[in-house]
Amino acid sequence: MSRNKVFAFVLDHLIWFVLLLVWFFFIIYIPGYLSINNAINILLHASVLGLLTIGQAIVLLTGNFDLSAEGTVSLLTVLAAYLMLPYREMNFAQAGGIGWQLHPFIVIPIMLIIGIFIGWLNGLMISRLRMNNFIVTLAMQLFLRGIAMVISMGAIMPGTPALFNWLGGGRIATIPISVVFTLLLYVLFSYILKNTSFGRRLYAVGGNKDAARASGFSPKRYVTLAYILSGFMAALASWMLLGRLEASIPNLGQGFTLETVAAAVIGGVALTGGAGSIGGAFAGVLLLSLIDHGLNLMQVDPFFINAVRGAIILIALFIEAQKLRFKPGVTRRKASAAPTGQD
Repeated sequence: MSRNKVFAFVLDHLIWFVLLLVWFFFIIYIPGYLSINNAINILLHASVLGLLTIGQAIVLLTGNFDLSAEGTVSLLTVLAAYLMLPYREMNFAQAGGIGWQLHPFIVIPIMLIIGIFIGWLNGLMISRLRMNNFIVTLAMQLFLRGIAMVISMGAIMPGTPALFNWLGGGRIATIPISVVFTLLLYVLFSYILKNTSFGRRLYAVGGNKDAARASGFSPKRYVTLAYILSGFMAALASWMLLGRLEASIPNLGQGFTLETVAAAVIGGVALTGGAGSIGGAFAGVLLLSLIDHGLNLMQVDPFFINAVRGAIILIALFIEAQKLRFKPGVTRRKASAAPTGQD
């Protein structure tokens, strides 16, 4: 095996070694850290971020970004509470809903449909109208968050129904349903990307659009489908997060965008598209959750935690740059194929 191949193998699997190293560090320095309850808490912390990262990773595979997910979470959590809660005049920081008190089985499909629509709209503007993916999704994030603030008037809306809350707050024995649900989705999407024509075509679009087009399918269609899936995953994450908190907060979801990109890139998903895996993205989610949870238990200053996150992202970008050196055929694309979603 050549030296380049050895380096490439190590870089591809480095996230798992880092994950184990960080885990052992916390086992040594935090008493009682090695327990089932602690492991469940880490996975619980990772569940919402994990759903959003699936959508982000799928979009990244096509060579694009989705910065709108946190705006989708803000809007859908506010809208769901607004539709389900009884009417109550705003009292300082708290408010009620519109008074319709819709059943959760009506509200949940509405959330999923709106999430899909937002993703479709992003995909349409990027793939069909040839607009820049970064600016489009950033503008969409700001627009959706603004609508959420208008609906809620900046107030918290507590008291979502128990039937709605089961995904975020329910448990099977002692295991949170959100953890089981997230793990199953990772298994499902890992299989889809590895073993179906849809997955292979996503990789092809991100790797080389010209070659993908020559293979007989439309890259535009698959870019749009990637954004639709991202919107759908953001809607599921909204349902889970609102169910866990049992209250809608207007700025809910803020900060998730950077974390989803970081988790995916840390896990080996290339920013240039066409390389990476859902399994690697899951490892990135676990690493971020492990660090957040462990440093909080050690009562580390929250500002220092942010500094650690930033350092991890920089290290991940450095590792990706090294992949370009040792695996140029996998991650490097022509300069003309800039990640704008254009075809």
